[in-house]
Amino acid sequence: MSKTFLKIDATFKNLLRLYNRHNNETLKILEKENFSINDKQLLDWCESGVEAGYTQLYHRYSKSVYNSVYRLVTEVSDAEDLTQEIFISLFSDIQKLKSIENLGAWFSRVAINKSISHLRKNKVYFSDVDGANIIDDSEESLEEKQILDGKIEELQQAIEELPTDTRTIVNLFLFEDMPQEDIAQLLGLSHNTVRSKYHRAKKKIYETLQQTVCNE
Repeated sequence: MSKTFLKIDATFKNLLRLYNRHNNETLKILEKENFSINDKQLLDWCESGVEAGYTQLYHRYSKSVYNSVYRLVTEVSDAEDLTQEIFISLFSDIQKLKSIENLGAWFSRVAINKSISHLRKNKVYFSDVDGANIIDDSEESLEEKQILDGKIEELQQAIEELPTDTRTIVNLFLFEDMPQEDIAQLLGLSHNTVRSKYHRAKKKIYETLQQTVCNE
């Protein structure tokens, strides 16, 4: 591990300590005055060595990054470690972040890519399905509404019971708003395979939700 990385890692951990203890005076002023500062200004602070820039960016995006990671890896410890790695990596290149137009969308995409890499390292394979069926769009729309009308806790539980590769597709589509064509490209699958797996998953989720209602 390089000295540069160790320095960044130590700095990041110190920023987390400051954030968690709420002892950064600049942040206290911002919170007291309910003052909103945009991402560009925060990145300027980071570039100037002002720690509040890092802590505010972390405060602004860490929850969404963690949620994106956790939905895909489903282990709290892994999600926490990956979230830290993501911010260490992002904060190590402020100049690159300053060139990004939509920082929130970029953070989300980095979180997804990091999570998929983690799954692959842990022997989760994404493969095409032979003879994947073409699904009628009208049929998809009807079941979509039935699924989303369910309670969020029950929906999440039903999704967690799916195989990892299928669960990944469902989470990317439902919660990350990623088009199926993009999911196919990200996972190295055909569009038909993604649609077929998603359709089968929705049927399984709907059956699970229906069973939950019957058992109440």
